[in-house]
Order: sequence, then structure tokens, then C-alpha cells
Amino acid sequence: MKGCVQFVFESRHAGEIYQALVPELDDELHRSNVNLGLEEGSIRLMIRGEDTVSLRAALNTWIRLVKIAFEMVSL
Repeated sequence: MKGCVQFVFESRHAGEIYQALVPELDDELHRSNVNLGLEEGSIRLMIRGEDTVSLRAALNTWIRLVKIAFEMVSL
């Protein structure tokens, strides 16, 4: 079963957060695909997984990365 999840994170620091996350797109993910986009004041994150296990693993990774990036810009 394939799955897809999309998040939109709004922040006045969207550009900085996006720049911090872009290098992570180079990491090779098995059985999943990640798209990251920058829009006016927000970041759009879309994660697709070939199965529930790969989707869950990618979600855990990317939610953690986004959380850390948000914490760093708020220091």
C-alpha cells in the first residue's frame, strides 16, 4: 500500500528554515520520496512512501528535522 502525507508549516522564518532543510533532500531514502517547497511565509513538505513502514520512517525523520529547524530559528 502506498501512502502520501503533506504538511504546510507557516513561519516568518520560512526562508531560513527551508535553507536549513534543503541539504537533507540529498540523503538517500529507501522506498520513500520527499519534496520540499518554499512559498510565501510557509514551507510545504510532501512525503510519499511505498508502504506504511517506509512512510512512517520518513515521517519520523522529517518531522524531527523540521522541529529542530524551528527550534534553532527561535533561539
